[in-house]
Amino acid sequence: MIIQLNTGEVTFFEEDQTYFEKRLNDITRFLGNEAGDDDSIKIDVAISKTKHLSGERFEGKAHMISPHGGDFMAETHSESIKGLADEIKDILERQARKFHSKRLN
Repeated sequence: MIIQLNTGEVTFFEEDQTYFEKRLNDITRFLGNEAGDDDSIKIDVAISKTKHLSGERFEGKAHMISPHGGDFMAETHSESIKGLADEIKDILERQARKFHSKRLN
């Protein structure tokens, strides 16, 4: 899996990057045979910071492409970087499971 993180002006530590990569690498198991080899899935993630009534929030947009026609999108926001990684993973996981189950039928 190739993960490209675009953090722009967001302060992003190595710990945050490791957390994102760990969370996103879990998605491949939900694709089953559609996952292909290690370099056949690509995920682009853009992270930005926005002002909100309750303070600053992180916004994330992810685009995942898998071989065999899988094209997945996630857009969400959270008050923490780790929360953002969890939200993106959950959205992409749901889409990957649905894609895999359709391919089985």
